[in-house]
Amino acid sequence: MEELRRGCDEFIAHGESSQFHVFALNLPKNQLTQLNEDSIDQLFRRLRQEFRIKPEDCPVFYLYDRDVLSYRRNELRGKYVMKYTDPYSNDSGDQGQLLLSYPAVESFLLSCVMNQSYTHTARLGKDAKSILLQAVRTENETLSRQTVDLVFPPDTDEAETRLVHAVSEMNAALESLGMKSYDLDHLGPVLLNVYDQQQIKYSSENTFSLISLVAMAFLELGIIEETDEGNPE
Repeated sequence: MEELRRGCDEFIAHGESSQFHVFALNLPKNQLTQLNEDSIDQLFRRLRQEFRIKPEDCPVFYLYDRDVLSYRRNELRGKYVMKYTDPYSNDSGDQGQLLLSYPAVESFLLSCVMNQSYTHTARLGKDAKSILLQAVRTENETLSRQTVDLVFPPDTDEAETRLVHAVSEMNAALESLGMKSYDLDHLGPVLLNVYDQQQIKYSSENTFSLISLVAMAFLELGIIEETDEGNPE
Protein backbone atom coordinates (compact mmCIF):
# COMPACT_ATOMS: atom_id res chain seq x y z
CA MET A 1 0.00 0.00 0.00
CA GLU A 2 1.14 3.53 -0.80
CA GLU A 3 -0.20 6.26 1.44
CA LEU A 4 -0.22 9.99 0.67
CA ARG A 5 -1.11 11.87 3.82
CA ARG A 6 -2.60 15.32 3.88
CA GLY A 7 0.13 17.99 3.83
CA CYS A 8 2.88 15.53 2.83
CA ASP A 9 4.79 15.48 -0.44
CA GLU A 10 6.06 11.91 -0.37
CA PHE A 11 4.22 8.60 -0.50
CA ILE A 12 4.64 6.25 2.47
CA ALA A 13 4.94 2.57 1.57
CA HIS A 14 3.41 -0.16 3.74
CA GLY A 15 4.37 -3.76 2.94
CA GLU A 16 4.82 -5.47 -0.42
CA SER A 17 2.57 -7.61 -2.58
CA SER A 18 2.92 -9.00 -6.08
CA GLN A 19 -0.83 -9.44 -6.43
CA PHE A 20 -2.21 -5.96 -5.82
CA HIS A 21 -1.29 -2.32 -5.28
CA VAL A 22 -3.42 -0.08 -3.06
CA PHE A 23 -3.20 3.71 -2.87
CA ALA A 24 -4.64 5.65 0.07
CA LEU A 25 -4.85 9.33 -0.86
CA ASN A 26 -6.07 12.21 1.30
CA LEU A 27 -7.85 15.11 -0.35
CA PRO A 28 -6.13 18.51 0.15
CA LYS A 29 -8.56 19.41 2.95
CA ASN A 30 -10.79 17.42 5.26
CA GLN A 31 -13.94 18.63 3.49
CA LEU A 32 -16.34 16.92 1.15
CA THR A 33 -16.28 20.02 -1.06
CA GLN A 34 -12.71 19.02 -1.99
CA LEU A 35 -14.15 16.11 -3.93
CA ASN A 36 -13.97 18.01 -7.21
CA GLU A 37 -12.41 17.42 -10.62
CA ASP A 38 -9.35 19.60 -9.94
CA SER A 39 -8.42 17.80 -6.72
CA ILE A 40 -9.00 14.35 -8.21
CA ASP A 41 -7.07 15.20 -11.38
CA GLN A 42 -4.11 16.40 -9.30
CA LEU A 43 -4.00 13.16 -7.30
CA PHE A 44 -4.43 10.99 -10.39
CA ARG A 45 -1.68 12.92 -12.20
CA ARG A 46 0.79 12.00 -9.46
CA LEU A 47 -0.15 8.34 -9.75
CA ARG A 48 0.47 8.41 -13.50
CA GLN A 49 3.78 10.24 -13.21
CA GLU A 50 5.26 8.45 -10.20
CA PHE A 51 3.85 4.94 -10.52
CA ARG A 52 3.00 4.68 -14.22
CA ILE A 53 -0.53 3.45 -13.58
CA LYS A 54 -3.84 4.54 -15.07
CA PRO A 55 -6.26 5.42 -12.27
CA GLU A 56 -9.14 5.40 -14.75
CA ASP A 57 -8.60 1.63 -15.09
CA CYS A 58 -8.60 1.05 -11.32
CA PRO A 59 -11.47 0.78 -8.82
CA VAL A 60 -11.75 3.99 -6.78
CA PHE A 61 -13.49 4.39 -3.42
CA TYR A 62 -14.12 7.64 -1.53
CA LEU A 63 -14.25 7.04 2.23
CA TYR A 64 -16.20 9.75 4.03
CA ASP A 65 -16.15 9.95 7.83
CA ARG A 66 -19.28 11.77 8.91
CA ASP A 67 -19.61 13.21 12.41
CA VAL A 68 -21.13 16.27 14.05
CA LEU A 69 -18.30 18.53 12.93
CA SER A 70 -18.93 17.64 9.28
CA TYR A 71 -22.70 17.94 9.61
CA ARG A 72 -24.41 19.96 6.89
CA ARG A 73 -28.09 19.41 6.19
CA ASN A 74 -28.75 17.86 2.77
CA GLU A 75 -25.02 18.10 1.98
CA LEU A 76 -24.80 14.65 0.45
CA ARG A 77 -28.17 14.49 -1.25
CA GLY A 78 -27.88 14.11 -4.99
CA LYS A 79 -24.63 15.94 -5.56
CA TYR A 80 -22.39 13.30 -4.04
CA VAL A 81 -24.37 10.23 -3.02
CA MET A 82 -26.05 9.76 -6.39
CA LYS A 83 -22.98 10.88 -8.35
CA TYR A 84 -20.30 8.56 -7.01
CA THR A 85 -21.91 5.13 -7.17
CA ASP A 86 -19.50 3.01 -9.21
CA PRO A 87 -15.80 2.35 -8.39
CA TYR A 88 -14.98 2.02 -12.08
CA SER A 89 -17.30 4.56 -13.74
CA ASN A 90 -21.02 5.16 -14.12
CA ASP A 91 -23.00 6.04 -17.24
CA SER A 92 -22.11 9.73 -16.77
CA GLY A 93 -18.38 9.02 -16.54
CA ASP A 94 -18.14 9.78 -12.80
CA GLN A 95 -15.59 7.36 -11.34
CA GLY A 96 -15.58 6.26 -7.73
CA GLN A 97 -17.93 4.86 -5.13
CA LEU A 98 -18.70 6.93 -2.04
CA LEU A 99 -18.66 4.89 1.16
CA LEU A 100 -19.99 6.48 4.35
CA SER A 101 -18.77 5.79 7.88
CA TYR A 102 -20.65 7.15 10.88
CA PRO A 103 -19.07 8.81 12.67
CA ALA A 104 -15.61 7.66 11.52
CA VAL A 105 -13.70 4.72 10.07
CA GLU A 106 -13.42 3.36 13.63
CA SER A 107 -17.01 2.18 13.17
CA PHE A 108 -15.69 -0.20 10.51
CA LEU A 109 -12.97 -1.46 12.87
CA LEU A 110 -15.59 -2.02 15.56
CA SER A 111 -17.69 -4.01 13.11
CA CYS A 112 -14.70 -6.34 12.68
CA VAL A 113 -14.58 -7.27 16.36
CA MET A 114 -17.91 -6.39 18.00
CA ASN A 115 -21.32 -8.01 17.67
CA GLN A 116 -24.18 -5.58 16.94
CA SER A 117 -21.75 -2.67 16.81
CA TYR A 118 -24.40 -0.70 14.90
CA THR A 119 -26.53 -0.51 18.05
CA HIS A 120 -23.95 1.83 19.61
CA THR A 121 -23.93 5.57 18.95
CA ALA A 122 -21.36 8.37 18.84
CA ARG A 123 -21.28 12.04 17.92
CA LEU A 124 -17.61 12.36 16.99
CA GLY A 125 -14.82 10.21 15.66
CA LYS A 126 -13.03 10.43 19.00
CA ASP A 127 -16.12 8.98 20.70
CA ALA A 128 -16.01 5.99 18.35
CA LYS A 129 -12.29 5.61 19.13
CA SER A 130 -13.11 5.39 22.84
CA ILE A 131 -15.60 2.60 22.19
CA LEU A 132 -12.97 0.84 20.07
CA LEU A 133 -10.39 1.08 22.86
CA GLN A 134 -12.86 -0.45 25.30
CA ALA A 135 -13.74 -3.21 22.86
CA VAL A 136 -10.12 -4.32 22.51
CA ARG A 137 -9.31 -3.67 26.18
CA THR A 138 -6.08 -1.89 25.32
CA GLU A 139 -4.74 1.33 26.78
CA ASN A 140 -1.01 1.46 26.11
CA GLU A 141 -0.71 1.22 22.32
CA THR A 142 -1.37 4.07 19.92
CA LEU A 143 -4.59 3.89 17.94
CA SER A 144 -2.73 3.65 14.63
CA ARG A 145 -0.95 0.53 15.86
CA GLN A 146 -4.26 -0.92 17.03
CA THR A 147 -5.79 -0.23 13.64
CA VAL A 148 -3.26 -2.49 11.97
CA ASP A 149 -3.55 -5.16 14.64
CA LEU A 150 -7.34 -5.18 14.65
CA VAL A 151 -7.91 -5.51 10.92
CA PHE A 152 -4.72 -7.29 9.87
CA PRO A 153 -3.51 -9.49 12.72
CA PRO A 154 -0.56 -11.82 12.00
CA ASP A 155 -2.95 -14.77 11.75
CA THR A 156 -4.42 -14.47 8.24
CA ASP A 157 -7.33 -16.76 9.12
CA GLU A 158 -8.27 -14.44 11.96
CA ALA A 159 -7.95 -11.42 9.68
CA GLU A 160 -10.31 -13.08 7.20
CA THR A 161 -12.77 -13.91 9.97
CA ARG A 162 -12.83 -10.29 11.10
CA LEU A 163 -13.38 -8.95 7.59
CA VAL A 164 -16.25 -11.38 7.04
CA HIS A 165 -17.65 -10.33 10.41
CA ALA A 166 -17.57 -6.69 9.25
CA VAL A 167 -19.68 -7.56 6.20
CA SER A 168 -22.18 -9.44 8.37
CA GLU A 169 -22.38 -6.48 10.74
CA MET A 170 -22.91 -4.09 7.83
CA ASN A 171 -25.69 -6.26 6.44
CA ALA A 172 -27.33 -6.44 9.87
CA ALA A 173 -27.06 -2.67 10.23
CA LEU A 174 -28.71 -2.10 6.86
CA GLU A 175 -31.43 -4.59 7.72
CA SER A 176 -32.09 -2.71 10.97
CA LEU A 177 -32.72 0.36 8.79
CA GLY A 178 -35.19 -1.56 6.67
CA MET A 179 -32.82 -2.53 3.84
CA LYS A 180 -32.77 -6.33 3.66
CA SER A 181 -31.17 -6.37 0.20
CA TYR A 182 -29.08 -4.09 -2.01
CA ASP A 183 -27.62 -4.02 -5.49
CA LEU A 184 -23.87 -3.37 -5.72
CA ASP A 185 -24.37 -2.02 -9.25
CA HIS A 186 -26.96 0.50 -8.02
CA LEU A 187 -25.78 1.44 -4.54
CA GLY A 188 -26.90 5.08 -4.65
CA PRO A 189 -30.36 4.47 -3.09
CA VAL A 190 -28.77 2.58 -0.18
CA LEU A 191 -26.30 5.40 0.50
CA LEU A 192 -29.10 7.95 0.36
CA ASN A 193 -31.30 5.89 2.68
CA VAL A 194 -28.51 5.54 5.25
CA TYR A 195 -27.77 9.25 5.01
CA ASP A 196 -31.41 10.30 5.46
CA GLN A 197 -32.00 8.00 8.42
CA GLN A 198 -28.80 9.15 10.10
CA GLN A 199 -29.87 12.76 9.58
CA ILE A 200 -33.17 12.00 11.30
CA LYS A 201 -31.36 10.32 14.21
CA TYR A 202 -29.00 13.27 14.60
CA SER A 203 -31.89 15.76 14.55
CA SER A 204 -33.81 13.88 17.25
CA GLU A 205 -31.02 12.43 19.40
CA ASN A 206 -27.94 14.54 18.57
CA THR A 207 -25.91 11.44 17.75
CA PHE A 208 -25.29 8.89 14.98
CA SER A 209 -25.53 5.11 14.89
CA LEU A 210 -22.17 3.40 14.35
CA ILE A 211 -22.57 2.27 10.76
CA SER A 212 -19.83 1.86 8.16
CA LEU A 213 -20.15 0.90 4.50
CA VAL A 214 -16.41 0.39 4.01
CA ALA A 215 -17.04 -3.37 3.77
CA MET A 216 -18.90 -2.67 0.49
CA ALA A 217 -15.47 -2.28 -1.12
CA PHE A 218 -14.60 -5.90 -0.30
CA LEU A 219 -17.83 -7.08 -1.91
CA GLU A 220 -17.29 -4.87 -4.95
CA LEU A 221 -13.77 -6.23 -5.44
CA GLY A 222 -14.82 -9.84 -4.94
CA ILE A 223 -12.52 -10.23 -1.94
CA ILE A 224 -15.56 -11.39 0.01
CA GLU A 225 -18.45 -13.16 -1.71
CA GLU A 226 -21.85 -14.35 -0.55
CA THR A 227 -22.51 -18.08 -0.32
CA ASP A 228 -25.63 -19.75 -1.68
CA GLU A 229 -27.12 -19.36 1.79
CA GLY A 230 -26.62 -15.59 1.61
CA ASN A 231 -23.75 -15.50 4.09
CA PRO A 232 -20.42 -13.77 3.29
CA GLU A 233 -17.21 -15.74 2.97
